[in-house]
Amino acid sequence: MSGDFRVRRAWWGWMGLLLLGLLPALWLRFPLPPDSALVELAWWVSLSGSKYGIPLVGLLLLLVLRPGRRELSWLVLPALLFLSAGAAFNEHLLKPWLNQPRPDIRWLASPASGPVLPEGAEAFYRLPDKTARSRRLAHRLAVAGPALPPRVAEHWIEETGFSFPSGHAFASAALAGWFTLWVLCLGRRSWLLPLLVAWSLSVAWSRLVLGVHRPEDVLTGAVQGVLLAWAVGFLVQRWGRRRVTPVRSAGGAAGGHSNSEAAPR
Repeated sequence: MSGDFRVRRAWWGWMGLLLLGLLPALWLRFPLPPDSALVELAWWVSLSGSKYGIPLVGLLLLLVLRPGRRELSWLVLPALLFLSAGAAFNEHLLKPWLNQPRPDIRWLASPASGPVLPEGAEAFYRLPDKTARSRRLAHRLAVAGPALPPRVAEHWIEETGFSFPSGHAFASAALAGWFTLWVLCLGRRSWLLPLLVAWSLSVAWSRLVLGVHRPEDVLTGAVQGVLLAWAVGFLVQRWGRRRVTPVRSAGGAAGGHSNSEAAPR
């Protein structure tokens, strides 16, 4: 990415728009989600940024970009590696270490909700794992729960992991950042650029609408995703250049040129 100033500047411009689009959330309050079409839409958008939706979005983007064989090897393998490693780091190391309860769990443990979780948020998170927490929450919502929209109640029961940072915001920003880089480097399908930023923003905002994250969760997750996409793009470019150097020395410039086209500039 550092080899082409115009690509780098354009990429940071689009990523800057993504992060700026999340800043207003820091000054907004998000009440209990009502039973409405907005909640249903937020659930579907959120699903597109989940571990189930991200592979489908990535596959759809590949079908639209239609990369060549060499381009495909540079495009898919790093994305699989850095998304999987980053998500695993967040979910299994960083989140448990920071130990931040989700905002919906804090609310359910407060007097404002009854409380539904009288043991408190901290005690709730001392349960052995997400499965135990989900069972506990499902039982308490059935016994003493407030009138939640069915989709919200279902989602809250499913999402009982830690809150900070947002894994959905991280994954969607990383994928959007990675494909934004490739659209700029390949010089085609530029109409995808605003769509990638809008999709990542929508995923992050959907987490706020559903009440399972705070603004700082999604903003931090998005920053993580953007920085990881930049770092992997930088490493792929450097590795690609080193990989083609011996070819240029032994076989001339033509062989090096055909390989170097596949790496991000």
